[in-house]
Amino acid sequence: MRIVVIGAGLAGLATALMLREDGHNVDIVTRGIGGLGLSSGTLDVYGWHNNGRPIDKPYEAIDQLASEQPEHPYAVIGKDAVRAGVDWLRETTGLFAENPGTNVLIPTAIGAVRPTAVVQNTMTPALVEDGKKYLVVGIKQFRDFPAQFIADNLARTPLANVEARSVTVNLQARKPEADSTGTTFARALDGTAGLDGPKTRDALLGELRSLVQPDETILLPAILGFSTDAYDEIASGLGVPVGEVPVPPPSIPGRRINDLLTNQTRRMRVDISLNAQVIGFESDGSRITTLKVQRAGRVTTEKVDAVVYAGGGLESGTIERDSYGNIRERVFDLPLIFMDPEDEQAKTVTGEVVVDDKDIFGCGVKVNGAMLPLADGTPVYDNLHCVGSLLGGARAWSEKSGEGIALGSAVAATRALRKKD
Repeated sequence: MRIVVIGAGLAGLATALMLREDGHNVDIVTRGIGGLGLSSGTLDVYGWHNNGRPIDKPYEAIDQLASEQPEHPYAVIGKDAVRAGVDWLRETTGLFAENPGTNVLIPTAIGAVRPTAVVQNTMTPALVEDGKKYLVVGIKQFRDFPAQFIADNLARTPLANVEARSVTVNLQARKPEADSTGTTFARALDGTAGLDGPKTRDALLGELRSLVQPDETILLPAILGFSTDAYDEIASGLGVPVGEVPVPPPSIPGRRINDLLTNQTRRMRVDISLNAQVIGFESDGSRITTLKVQRAGRVTTEKVDAVVYAGGGLESGTIERDSYGNIRERVFDLPLIFMDPEDEQAKTVTGEVVVDDKDIFGCGVKVNGAMLPLADGTPVYDNLHCVGSLLGGARAWSEKSGEGIALGSAVAATRALRKKD
């Protein structure tokens, strides 16, 4: 089958690779790189209850969530597909720790503690567990990691009994910059773009060796290289546990995932058209037959056997709101579902944006188990499969389910196309 995937975020890249593994001819059309550079680099399946308490066993909790919220994507994706998707990404990238089925606790860049299902190997030592002692290391030239603030918040988290102190070191990634981005530090520690990686790593080790105590775990911002080589050298050179803590974008852990998946698409001969967008289509009524793709100022018409729509939601422009307040899906004009506003107590936990008595950030496409978009319970098209944050019915940003929805829907769409083949 010839399949076009629209979008190159986690859901799009994962679905394209899964379909290619099944032997399909797959192309990706995308306006730009996906949202992995904005992610924390962890894999969230289901983290928070509405009451603000962390969830211990996310896969088991999916069944209860589906029964309580039948419009939620998990109600049709199912926990087996979610777990299969998470395990597929772990095996494909080699970046991640085990997937035991229970959530772990990870610090954030302000010292709050949050649950997630799977972390990158570089973050495993940073997990928040009773009895741990942390040395939070800030870097004077990196402003997005306030070490003292993080240590203070960690020390008083109600979710674990830990100790934390902080230091700030001097590490200039690129002269004469006094405020460098995470990307600049990652390049410096890797030794790319004309920067001296060994010298930068040695400078960091020299600062830390005299500061850390034998029973402490060092917490560093997650900027230790685009590959894990720099992290490995720093951790082994200090002789104590060293853990990366996710920081605000640009996300180096997210970039690691994106780079590995993108390189894998090239190795598997999946063509990626960047700066391209689908602006129209043709159908025979129940099936999409061609896509109209705009590239570099010209429009081509491409025949397809199936389409996987992974273009994102309101945040990416796939779902758009015009000057009259109308909200619509941009390409296929698919029907959308909206979430009702939460009650006042829940609002303090999750937040929302309400327009015309509807929470617009919970809007998206309703699908069946094959990820086919529905209108009044009937598939709109038989060969258009929707995945990722295009799906409506979830507050993924607050319940921490984004990667679970992306990977689970990728598996569900791939299985559906496998049955059709």
